Amino acid sequence: MSNWDVDDTIKKMKEWNKSPEGIAYFKNIKDRNDIQNRQIEKFKSLYEYKLDYVIETLQNKYQSDKYRDKEYKLGFEPREKLLWFVFEYAIKYCKPCNNKKYWNMFTGEAYYIGSYVIQIMHGQGSVLRIDKKK
Repeated sequence: MSNWDVDDTIKKMKEWNKSPEGIAYFKNIKDRNDIQNRQIEKFKSLYEYKLDYVIETLQNKYQSDKYRDKEYKLGFEPREKLLWFVFEYAIKYCKPCNNKKYWNMFTGEAYYIGSYVIQIMHGQGSVLRIDKKK
């Protein structure tokens, strides 16, 4: 059995939350969240009626051999940061998709976005999948 004192750990965590480091840590998270929210609002104002174009452009980029090869040569699993941004937009502004023909056993959430369905799938990591509406 462990000698771990749960109450002491909780006490230390609460103290750290109120420390200058803890306050700075949570302020940083809030600031990054605020920036992302402003970016989502700007994206909405610029691309709300061009979502299909945005999705198709991003899919063409991220699925290209050139992009994937470059990412692998840099030692990365191909990053798709802009698709993740579009997913955050979908969470905030798009209708949830509960149609099981788009879901599988790994689907966590899915949203209708333009002529597409974007979903997050969880397994040994999380990935995004985009399907054309059927």
